[in-house]
Amino acid sequence: MAACTLCEGCLDLLPEIFSLNPAGYIEVAELESYPEDKVQEIIADCPAQAISWEED
Repeated sequence: MAACTLCEGCLDLLPEIFSLNPAGYIEVAELESYPEDKVQEIIADCPAQAISWEED
């Protein structure tokens, strides 16, 4: 079961990275790099603690 509550905070703060797909799930854009400070802020602000970094 997914932890995301669809509060859409990530969509509001970083729409260039997070989007809502047609099935109603949050997607993360595939980018070469991400603005770490902004993503870290999103991680800290996520009420469901559903966002985290994953190392390759």
